[in-house]
Amino acid sequence: MTIIPIPSRAISDAGRQVLYFPLVGLFIGCLLYGIDQLLSLAPYPEVRIIGCVLFLAVISGALHLDGLADTADGFFSHQSREQTLAIMKDSRIGVMGVLAIFFCVLLKLTGVSGIIRSESFIWFVIAPALARTAQVIGLVFVDHVPSERILAATFYQQKFFFLLLLCPLPFAILFFVNWMMGLLTLMVFALTLGGLLFYFKNKIGGITGDTLGAATEIIETLFLLVGGMSVSIFQ
Repeated sequence: MTIIPIPSRAISDAGRQVLYFPLVGLFIGCLLYGIDQLLSLAPYPEVRIIGCVLFLAVISGALHLDGLADTADGFFSHQSREQTLAIMKDSRIGVMGVLAIFFCVLLKLTGVSGIIRSESFIWFVIAPALARTAQVIGLVFVDHVPSERILAATFYQQKFFFLLLLCPLPFAILFFVNWMMGLLTLMVFALTLGGLLFYFKNKIGGITGDTLGAATEIIETLFLLVGGMSVSIFQ
């Protein structure tokens, strides 16, 4: 989930760690807020904005951006399911992957800029948390592609619904701050993630690590943009 090292004994039951993904997202969000406040001392506002987006990429080892690129290369190749999966497994990045990363980073820069300008800093915490919450929902509700069963079997916890226990936490925080903002966020999140998971299921028969990474980046980017517009929407 992050590049931060943890004791090996903490990963002895990797599958059950899925329960804590929303908390990891909140932790990343708190770090992001701290980085932003530190970078606010920089003489140029551009350094602050770029630094926040760079942090989001670095903290996960750019793993989710890699998944986004692989997913874009595969899905936009317009090939059969088998060929799509083969393209996604290729370590090389194609034009669609480059474009996906480029526009993702560009939109994140826009969202972070809007959040800083409107001082709606809670979204620095909420956006990463919602992105990791999306991972839990995907892992619990959606089939994973058979070819990945050995590679990442411990993290695919389909129908272990107790792992959803902490998923409402980011929404609860928003409802506490502003119930209307919380409700709208829940609706947008459900529609976006539901659409993505349905698309993945229809295209390749389920999810892979790459598609989960893509969903993470899409959800995080979306709610950074929402955060940048939240003051004008909910004032």
